[in-house]
Amino acid sequence: MTERKERIKERWRKMRESSSFHNVMVFMVFVVISASFWFILALNDSVQDSFNVKVQITNVPDSITFISDIPEKIHVSVRDKGTNLWRNGYMRQPVVHINFREYGENGHLLFSKNDLSSALKNVFGANAQIASVSIDSISLVYTDHKGRRVPVQVQSKVTAALGFTRVGEIKISPSNVLVYGDKGIIDTIHKVETDMIRLDNLSETTTREVNIKRLKGIRIIPSKVKVEIPIEPLVKKVALITLTPVNVPEGESLLLFPSKVPVEYYVAMSRLDDDDDPDIHLDVDFNGIAESHNGKLKIEVKKYPDRFLNLSLQSDSVEYTIVRQ
Repeated sequence: MTERKERIKERWRKMRESSSFHNVMVFMVFVVISASFWFILALNDSVQDSFNVKVQITNVPDSITFISDIPEKIHVSVRDKGTNLWRNGYMRQPVVHINFREYGENGHLLFSKNDLSSALKNVFGANAQIASVSIDSISLVYTDHKGRRVPVQVQSKVTAALGFTRVGEIKISPSNVLVYGDKGIIDTIHKVETDMIRLDNLSETTTREVNIKRLKGIRIIPSKVKVEIPIEPLVKKVALITLTPVNVPEGESLLLFPSKVPVEYYVAMSRLDDDDDPDIHLDVDFNGIAESHNGKLKIEVKKYPDRFLNLSLQSDSVEYTIVRQ
């Protein structure tokens, strides 16, 4: 390795001492000098370019909330010497500063066309020609009223994939937001709604950031919320449920064979260990005897929770005996 380094150093020394190397270096120096002169001359020419000018409102009291959206940037086309554009447009972020104390009054901030033109001249220099501006003025509505806290209601159309189910309510973070505006208006607002969420065939818990629907003349903070849709796989359960005779005349009783029947259904995996038996009600109606021709009475599913899916009976009827007391 040491010998190889020595050979490389020797080759570099010989090349550096050669006349060809000196000629190349002299040529490169002249190229750099020529390019520098060309660049300086080019910058002295009048050129036109476009810039995104940031808008910044200063001296805003803590009690003020803007109802209107403040434009983040203004698209401006400027003509001037290249040196000036380089200094004022490329070397730094051009910013228009608007003093709230000077332009805000009675719930309205107005930065007129003349104000904007003057501000842009200050940014790019007095000799710059403003060729075009994406907006001609800035007009903003604000309020000094305190915000009113209201709940967020999610608008959704969500379906789970085959073998999965949604578990519980959709979670919202934050669940409440602040609404700002004219006091007479915000006092009538009792909730806000999200944009519609449409998701199909979900097979896992899913989180989305969703916008809150805008209301005219109202500022909502925050304007977005996180929505979590809990999804779990379905598991099969079998329960042995006691049948309940109904409409049995006084002085008689109804014996059922069997008195309990298996019921199959699906639940979310997190509910697998729940005691579901008391939540399932199966009736056998004594009045059905008049229509029975096979010595059996029909089993009727009267009640079960919505969280049970595809509930079915292994037998839809039972034999019976009437006992008179």
